[in-house]
Formats: sequence, structure tokens, C-alpha cells
Amino acid sequence: MFRSLAPALACALLVPLAACDHGPVNVAPSAPLAPTCPLEGCDGARVARIGSEHAPDVCPSAGEAPCAGGSGAECAARAMAAWGDAQDDREVACVGSMLTEACSLGDAPACGYAGRMWLDGRGLAPDAERGLAMVLRACEGGVALECVAGLRWLSEDRREQTVTDGATLHKRLDDEHSCLTGSSEHCTQLGQDLFVGRAPYAKDLARSGVEYQRGCDLGHGLACSNLGDAYEYGNGVPRDLSHAAALYERACRLGMALGCSNLGHLLKHGEGVTRDVARARILFHDACAGGEVYGCLHAALLAAEEAGAPRDPRRAVEHWQHACDARDARACAFIGVIFEDGPDGYARDEARSMKAMSRACDLGNRDGCTWLRSH
Repeated sequence: MFRSLAPALACALLVPLAACDHGPVNVAPSAPLAPTCPLEGCDGARVARIGSEHAPDVCPSAGEAPCAGGSGAECAARAMAAWGDAQDDREVACVGSMLTEACSLGDAPACGYAGRMWLDGRGLAPDAERGLAMVLRACEGGVALECVAGLRWLSEDRREQTVTDGATLHKRLDDEHSCLTGSSEHCTQLGQDLFVGRAPYAKDLARSGVEYQRGCDLGHGLACSNLGDAYEYGNGVPRDLSHAAALYERACRLGMALGCSNLGHLLKHGEGVTRDVARARILFHDACAGGEVYGCLHAALLAAEEAGAPRDPRRAVEHWQHACDARDARACAFIGVIFEDGPDGYARDEARSMKAMSRACDLGNRDGCTWLRSH
């Protein structure tokens, strides 16, 4: 089952979003990025003077901790206020130090501002790798403007070819921008890629949940269902069965048959919601009619239990496993769906589930074969 800039700062940092469509961002050079400068502006000579200053003297009141123990958001707010009132190069460098630390403390907008300063060499020595990492962090933190800033920087002067993993950075910025500007499909795909660790993304369950949330907020049923699954099993988010049920409900109402099946599973067992076997039965049958094999298997399993098969999880596993070993294809499929859910007393075991489904298919069970193709 598978979130008040000074006028000069605003002019310096805001890059116009020429088009908020869901396709690839148009990054053809049009005009150079506005420099990130203090109120009085900056030029090559000023940058050289900044670079010549002794670091310990740049921010004497903050020393090694420019944020002085404050939160990332508090530090970023102070830095932006200081930038609007900056009187000399040392104060600009101090702003850069504060924003860099605010980024490390988790403030996404600060990452974008600091990243631009590192890229442009405004108040800080130019460092493309560090600047891009911060811009990417801001982009993935939900600041769509920074996705565009990173894409434009990479597109100019063939820079994408001069930095480490430039093509990968371009893809990540473009994918995230598409999600943030309204493409629920991109959000859902990002969530899936992060969930399994599909290149170029490393496995990251927490970020997978963030992307699923964005997709669900945009009305994508699969994103809601997958996020519900994350909350049901505590994958990257705190385990919360009530919230899982609400997400499955939303997915079901959005027309996602898998969400209906998942909600039926919780209703059947009274997990996160009041137990309602009658409604679970309806949801399973409706999902099955919509072509969702998980719903078909649960509908058949519920019918078998109502006909006398064991309901207790441990007895049920023993009963169906014995029948599967005796070459009962349907029993093997039941074992598969039971371990996909994680019965009481057992851990969820997708490897065992797939092994049982494979045997069910080999023995001629159509649902088992459909399951294998869908997974």
C-alpha cells in the first residue's frame, strides 16, 4: 500500500516566476539574476574588501555562534532586519553568517538567502557547491522561488557541467518546483521515489511523507492513500491510526480504490475508527469492482471468515499456511494479503507476502498474479 522584506532586499532577491505551469521550468537565459546586496548595493571592489576582512572581526558580537542560541526562524528574521539597515561590508558578512546558521537550524527561507550569497559571493567568499546545497534545501523545504533561482544559476554559462552532480541537481530542483507549483502527480511520484530510494533520490521516509502530504493537499488520491499507509505503520511519521483512517477516507472519496480498501481494513478491525464490518464489506466489494486486487482479496477473506475460517490472527495464519502448503492457491493469496497488513502478533512482512503471492500465482490464483504485476 503504498509551508516584511526591506524594499531593496525584495528587489534583490525576488526572481519573477514567468510561468507557473506544471511542466519543466523555462530557464533559458533572459536576464542575469539580481545580486544579493545590502541596501547600498555592491560591486567587485566591495566584494574584494569583504574578502580581505579578518573573519573574527566580521561579527564580533556573535563570535562562533551568529544566531546566539536563537531558533532558525528568529535568527533569519534578525538577519533580514539587519540586512535592510546594513551600513558597511562587515555587516553584510555578518548577515551572511547569520543566515547560514539559520539554515543549519532548519529555516528554509534562510537557506535560500544564504545560498544566493554563497553563489554570488555577496558578503561571503563564493562557494558554488555550498550555495547550491542551500538553495536545494530551501527548494525542498517548500520555497518554490528558490527552485527557480537554482535552475537559472545552473543554466547560465553551462554551470551545470562544472559542479558536482549538476544534472541531478537540475532534476531535483525541477521536480520539486513542479510539485510546489501545483502538480500533484509530481508530488506523488517524488513521495514514491523517496519511499523506495529510486535514483536520483536516497531513501528518505520523512521527506517521502512531506511530498505525499503536498500531493494529498492538491487532491491526489494515491498520495492521500500512501500518506495514510505511512501513518498506519509509522513510516517516517508518528504512528497515528485515526489520522491514517481520515487520509484513507479522503483518498476513497477522491476515487482511489486502494484508499477504500485500506479504510475497510481499519474498519474491519476497529483500528483508529469504530469497528464496522458491514461498511468494510461494502468498501472491499466496491474497491474490487474498481479493479483493486487488495479489495478483492479482503472481500474473499472476509467471506471465508464469515463462513467459518479462523478470525484470530495467529490461528488464521496457521490455518491458511497449512492450506497453502497443501497447494491451496487461494490460501496462499490470503497469507500474502495478511502479511501485507501485518496481523496482530506478527510484524508486517512484505517479503513473506510476496513469496506467498508468487506461490498463489504459480498455483493458478488470478488475484495472486494480479498482485505480483501491480507490485
